[in-house]
Amino acid sequence: MTRTLGPSSVGFAVVGLSALSLVGCGARAEPAATAGGPPPIVLLSMDTFRADRIGAYGNPDGLTPNLDAFAKEAVVFDNVYSQAVQTAPSHSSLFTSRYPTEQVGPDRMPYIPPDQPRLPQLLGLYDYQTAAFVGGGDLHPVRGLNAGFDTYEVSRDFGSFYHSGPMALSWLDTAPKDKPYFLFVHGYDTHSPYLRPPPFGYSHADARADNQGQVAVRTATERIVDGVLYPDFDALMRSFERQLRPRSAEGKRRTAEIAASTLRGEAHPVSEEDLAFVRSVYDGAISYADTMVGSFLGGLESRGVFDDAIVIILSDHGEQLGEHGVFGHCCEANDEETHVPLMVRMPHGEGGGRHVKGLVELVDVMPTILEIVGATPPARIQGKSFAAALHGGAFAGREYVYTEGTELMRTVTMRGLSGRLSYMGLSASQPLLPDLVEAARIDGPGFVATAGLPDAERTAMRTAMVGWLRTLSPPPPPPGKRDELPDSLKKSLREHGYWDVKE
Repeated sequence: MTRTLGPSSVGFAVVGLSALSLVGCGARAEPAATAGGPPPIVLLSMDTFRADRIGAYGNPDGLTPNLDAFAKEAVVFDNVYSQAVQTAPSHSSLFTSRYPTEQVGPDRMPYIPPDQPRLPQLLGLYDYQTAAFVGGGDLHPVRGLNAGFDTYEVSRDFGSFYHSGPMALSWLDTAPKDKPYFLFVHGYDTHSPYLRPPPFGYSHADARADNQGQVAVRTATERIVDGVLYPDFDALMRSFERQLRPRSAEGKRRTAEIAASTLRGEAHPVSEEDLAFVRSVYDGAISYADTMVGSFLGGLESRGVFDDAIVIILSDHGEQLGEHGVFGHCCEANDEETHVPLMVRMPHGEGGGRHVKGLVELVDVMPTILEIVGATPPARIQGKSFAAALHGGAFAGREYVYTEGTELMRTVTMRGLSGRLSYMGLSASQPLLPDLVEAARIDGPGFVATAGLPDAERTAMRTAMVGWLRTLSPPPPPPGKRDELPDSLKKSLREHGYWDVKE
């Protein structure tokens, strides 16, 4: 499997990974002894990475040669959806196989109750070494997601795989070779702001462009709302916070009014060309991420551990790129934000190249890993193992998948293979929500459905949504005094578009 430095479609040199010594991968190490024992597990989380940018998911633009090469040796799940559209709650669900409402309070600080076992904690009971190397930001240890890991290190604030990958490989070089390991590696390579170092930043865009899109990619694309760029980000977000349903027709009108009055008319129209420019810069970040992931996978190969390991590549959520009037992952939970890649390479590439069509949630990853290693899953988890699909067995997938918005997003949404149904106005943590969803008019302002979704399917989905809401455990009680987010982290989160983080 050959890794590349960059996408050949934009004229970059394609070279073997042996040329990547400049990224500090470290010296070759002897492979861990895995014959007859539990396999090593490597889980890569590509933050804010849309599935539709990967060639293996149908993208024709050649943005991801490394991921496409990986996909040929992996089982590719075509219809995977995240349970949250922000980093902390999505990863919290990934590691506990529980939905966000069951562990995230109104302040968005994940609180995983003691009776909710974490994946690294469970693997540790089966003699796994557990280590995580993350890009900080919403995975800062103060969020509590470090619990259960033997080693949990932040590369840098909103760091890339360029930063976390070498740290993970260095850990591999010193880890005991007689024990299996679970290695989690995370990077914000495609997170806002999208502009990445040369040659990637403008690899798909005109660097000389003088437009509002150029302003946005150098600051925060979240400043663009409904065809207007608002320089005062805080004023814009305050207008969002005043709306019960900020992305409804009435909410959009009120947001524009409030923003205009607060900003004294300072706003800049954004053209379709500007929007296309921003998307092209995001594609440059995709190429950057693909190269950094390829570099890390090459580091595993050079150490002789890649072929024997289970390697999982996924994203915690996607990104809106103006399709519904906004950029980022702050305000809704449409397919652009929730459809994520999931590719699993089994040892020696078993079953590689197969595509699985059944619906899958990220909460399903934990029970799948536990089944593969022969571990007993804990009670009351929400996930369902898809291990049978990895071995070529029958796999129907879920009938529906579910995503929750944050407390300020006030959205509960579900998807079937035929479309999406969302309820806007309250978050899933509200105890009366199941009754309200059950009683609301299906054609009323609370529901938003995929265009053309048949009435009978909308009604069936509403019934399923009510049933799902009633299965959720109530939000955990306040845990007492919680660690405050450091002021520097609050500032950084807001600079990266996390508008509901209070300073």
